[in-house]
Amino acid sequence: MQTLNPLILLASFFSTALLSWWLVGHLAGYLQRRKIVDKVNERSLHEGSVPRGGGLVIVGLLLLCLISLSAFTERYAILAGLGGVIIAWGSLSWRDDIKPLSERYRLGFHLLFTVAIILLFGHISTIQISASKSLWLAEAGYVVTFIGVIWFANLYNFMDGLDGHAASQTVVASISLAFWFWQLGDTLLTFICLSLAAISYGFLLQNFRPAKIFMGDVGSITLGAFFATLIVYGTVNYQLPVISFVLLFGVFVFDASVTILLRIKRGEKFWQAHRKHYYQRLALAGMGHTRILILQTVLMLFCSLIASISVLYHDRIMFAIFIELLVLVLVAIFVIRYERSHRPD
Repeated sequence: MQTLNPLILLASFFSTALLSWWLVGHLAGYLQRRKIVDKVNERSLHEGSVPRGGGLVIVGLLLLCLISLSAFTERYAILAGLGGVIIAWGSLSWRDDIKPLSERYRLGFHLLFTVAIILLFGHISTIQISASKSLWLAEAGYVVTFIGVIWFANLYNFMDGLDGHAASQTVVASISLAFWFWQLGDTLLTFICLSLAAISYGFLLQNFRPAKIFMGDVGSITLGAFFATLIVYGTVNYQLPVISFVLLFGVFVFDASVTILLRIKRGEKFWQAHRKHYYQRLALAGMGHTRILILQTVLMLFCSLIASISVLYHDRIMFAIFIELLVLVLVAIFVIRYERSHRPD
């Protein structure tokens, strides 16, 4: 692909976002008529029934983007690989949105799809910790990559429980990744990431509180798998530090990981739906959803900055880890204190 023209990129971004917004609005009505909706349950923070499955637009438009790009580049392998990831994870997740699948059946396909990603894109063999030092994983790299892809796909689903939350993270992460790949001279992946940001922004306008539609598994799990694939590709082909990707998604990684570890420690069934993530605890303590989303978005932007610094300056990776972890721990302490101060007498 040729050098990207800023004006063309800007026009493409807003036209794509507008198309996404329009399609999501029409899809919401269709899903409502088909009664494909999320009702209030033990995990919900919403009231009433809201259509789920808005991720269909994200999946469809992203696939259309990949197909269109095939006319401007000969990098068919990466386009076909990413398209396969979207189709495989998206089809299964859409089926799950329509009629919930058994945990064993769903996990079985996730394992199969993860193996396919490793066969197509490779595996993470090193973890860079500074400009001159890396941790060599050897054969353990296959295990780390395998667990990482499955975890990331489901991580995105765990964190998709607040209006605008997953969509906001997608916009921030996609623009950040577009910058990283642009720095590396990969205009194809730059355009793909910017397109995903535009599509997700259009969805966000319909998903912002009060949400007219939810992303559903077809959106959240597919996005998680898509980002996991980009992590593997960027690490294998461009030696981008895998830690930088973890830092970029730090809000999601920290919240989901700590919450699950605490549930395991308490002997709870951590795989079942719940409302114990930090963002859920703030909502249950009485903080407004819009305020929570603003707080989370600020944190996402902070994580994006820290992650980008670690990409540009590898000698600051450990410092970036320390600073981001410190801030996230302080936010977790804030959540705990907010809960206590707003707990009913």
